[in-house]
Amino acid sequence: MDFSLPEKVLQYKQEAREWVEKTLNPMSKPLEDEERLPYELVEELRRGRFFGLTIPKEYGGEGWSVTEWFTVLEELAKAYATVRLVAHTMNGLFWRPLLYFGTGEQKRRYLPKLASGEIWAANSLTEPEAGTGADINSKATEDGDGYVLNGHKWLITLFPGYTKLIYAFASTKEGITAFLADVPSEGLVLKPMDKMMGCVGPRHYNVLYQDCRVPAENVLGTKGQGLDVAFGMLHLSRVSIAFCEVGLAQKMLDLAVEYARKRSTFGKTLSKRQAIQNNLAQMATEIEAARLMAYKAAWLFDQGQDMIKEAAMAKMFGEQVLIRVSEMALRIHGGIGYTRAYPLERHFRDARSFHFEEGTEEIQKLLIARYILK
Repeated sequence: MDFSLPEKVLQYKQEAREWVEKTLNPMSKPLEDEERLPYELVEELRRGRFFGLTIPKEYGGEGWSVTEWFTVLEELAKAYATVRLVAHTMNGLFWRPLLYFGTGEQKRRYLPKLASGEIWAANSLTEPEAGTGADINSKATEDGDGYVLNGHKWLITLFPGYTKLIYAFASTKEGITAFLADVPSEGLVLKPMDKMMGCVGPRHYNVLYQDCRVPAENVLGTKGQGLDVAFGMLHLSRVSIAFCEVGLAQKMLDLAVEYARKRSTFGKTLSKRQAIQNNLAQMATEIEAARLMAYKAAWLFDQGQDMIKEAAMAKMFGEQVLIRVSEMALRIHGGIGYTRAYPLERHFRDARSFHFEEGTEEIQKLLIARYILK
């Protein structure tokens, strides 16, 4: 395995790091307080070719591999969580179902606009009374030259005004089927959910399909193939999340190191105390292990090899490392770290979202066990 990166990627990674430190981090607290994604920030992302890095060149993208993209995503995960969510979903994942399952017309209609950031996509799979698999309750009924969708999705990451395409999953007589729902559409209702503990910014949404009509040409893939579409995104998404976990863990380690160097007690900085040094060494070692697991899963994907087990391992271990690192970073900061005076408090809350993104630890263990018991 070779994880060396082209010079253009290393340069972009450095530019992303500098942008996060100089521009985004100072904005993070007011953005969270105001719960918004400013138009100026979106335009800056568009100007910086933030979108489309991984989309094939024939559709207006840059054609980066996921290994190349994820090394940049790690940097973007160190700041305002909403930008991390945009990066994770728009650049790495939500164009892929169109490439793998879309018709030529569907690809021409959506992919260039996704590459430019003109439109954003969202994935509506999770339901309040069901899981994210074959037990979903949403229904799609054939009606003339299209389908009528009814159902309730929630905990959906979308951005009003920017999200123009939603992947909708519903039961048909052939099985779970994927649809492309344009926003706005008659019968498609978006309702913001309550404020969350972390990842505070634009709200997550309830997506209600109330006799929402979708034309037959907007079926994605074949009828009954919906779970292949959904799970095809999920496996790579777990690797994406693993890199986000590594990035946020690295940020909290950096904050702990910075604080330990300047905080003095009894005439000595914390950084000179062996107990603190031991904690910092443990944190750094676990982060590096999680990073390498994520790189391996990404490399396997780029090689066209099965990486379902490695993706689940990377996501699960990255989450475990992140939670341990966040706890140790908070202890190093002491009581002041529990206040909003320091950015650690926001990162500590944001870290808890990874318990649930792309499947819980228990789900990852089931997937891993299934593979090792084959």
